[in-house]
Amino acid sequence: MDKKMKAAVLHALGRIETEWVPVPRLGAEDVLIQVVYCGICGSDIPRAMISGARKYPLILGHEFAGRVAECGQAVTEFEPGDRVVVAPLIPCGRCRYCRASEFGLCEHYTIIGTGCDGAFAEYVKVPRQHVLKIPDELDLETAAGVEPATIGYHGLQKAQILPGETVVVMGCGPIGQLTLQWAKVFGASTVIAVDIFAEKLELAKQLGADITIDARASDVVATIRELTDGGADVVAETAGSRITQQQSILAARKKGRVVFLGISHASLPLEEATVEHLLRGEIKVQGSWNSYTAPYPGIAWQATVDFLTKGTIQFKPLISHRIAVEEAGTYLKGMAERTLAFNKVLLSFVRQ
Repeated sequence: MDKKMKAAVLHALGRIETEWVPVPRLGAEDVLIQVVYCGICGSDIPRAMISGARKYPLILGHEFAGRVAECGQAVTEFEPGDRVVVAPLIPCGRCRYCRASEFGLCEHYTIIGTGCDGAFAEYVKVPRQHVLKIPDELDLETAAGVEPATIGYHGLQKAQILPGETVVVMGCGPIGQLTLQWAKVFGASTVIAVDIFAEKLELAKQLGADITIDARASDVVATIRELTDGGADVVAETAGSRITQQQSILAARKKGRVVFLGISHASLPLEEATVEHLLRGEIKVQGSWNSYTAPYPGIAWQATVDFLTKGTIQFKPLISHRIAVEEAGTYLKGMAERTLAFNKVLLSFVRQ
């Protein structure tokens, strides 16, 4: 008889049920992870409540940390009890980008928790090459922040920040709060954080932002230009808003670099003044997607585990809620409808 586990199962748009389902069966190259913490990603909200998922039924969850519970017959590098995180993107290995080791750009990828069952469950099955051991000094709750923290690293790596430069982070959600910390690691002497929520700006200060700007109370672009004598060296857009995307271009100095990390799911019509500044200022606009490089999963993952372990990058202050798996549907609904004030929400499988 199949062993059972508790999981939050997405059966249709807006319908998540907590159920007892079979524990995944392992292939020879698989590892079974006992999930301890799993974050709710911003992308999980539309997937569950707004636009829909790639398949049903589906167990969501790709930001997770836990312990090895069981290994497939061919797996020798792990053993039960190992503390681990998981790189959730599974590249096809065949497309032109995979062949060039640009795994994050794979044309036929899947992600654990989007194309196959994820970690809103007590156990999840993952391929062996996606499992990373973590140091004893890194607690599992902090380790649940590895995947989102790699996103900020990957984006700022593209910006090629020089020590002493000024970096603006547009949006102080979890990705923005992690990105502003990376900006300091990369050498920025001044980090300016922009948001519309006072509590997020206050947290940004605690995490290292030198200056905060409340976008509701001031002209963001004019304020940044005044503070920086013409514009920031680097602007990282993490909010995924058409407003902040346009502001990001306008807030960059001539020859400045803009990195888009957020997804707006909308068109981006540029005003005449924005296009003029983009052209006449020779602004470089760079997209950033995922966080994977060779050798898989890449330097972003190695650096993130290291800096989270050292405490240079902090994740726990971002956690606003720790919930049980039975609450996943209620919280996702509240997050989608904006009836819940939240930052990073973690599903906790800690046994009391």
